[in-house]
Amino acid sequence: MIEALAFATTVVCVAGGFAVLGTGLAGRYRRGRTLPALAIVELALIGQAVADVLGLFGGDRPAELGTHLAYLATSLVLLPAAAVWSAGEEARWSAVVIAVALLAVAVVVVRAQTTWRPA
Repeated sequence: MIEALAFATTVVCVAGGFAVLGTGLAGRYRRGRTLPALAIVELALIGQAVADVLGLFGGDRPAELGTHLAYLATSLVLLPAAAVWSAGEEARWSAVVIAVALLAVAVVVVRAQTTWRPA
């Protein structure tokens, strides 16, 4: 794992999650403003996944390989699933779905970091 990228992704997801939640609760959520940020976070997650797979092929072995791969796959799926789920409308619930997904991605990235460390 690229530790700096994982840290930056976690910080951006937490900050973005609270920002989206705040705009949603205030009634100012706009999907068009959120999607580019989600795309950037997703690109960072894809970069992390590529680095992880290259590390596995390079001989690195996480303490819990199956769990680590599950966290990695989950991190890649959460944001697109939330974006599709919230695509129907620009309402408070759409903002809540995106905010929860961003906060969940932050947790999943931290857990993936934990499982990457050797036993």
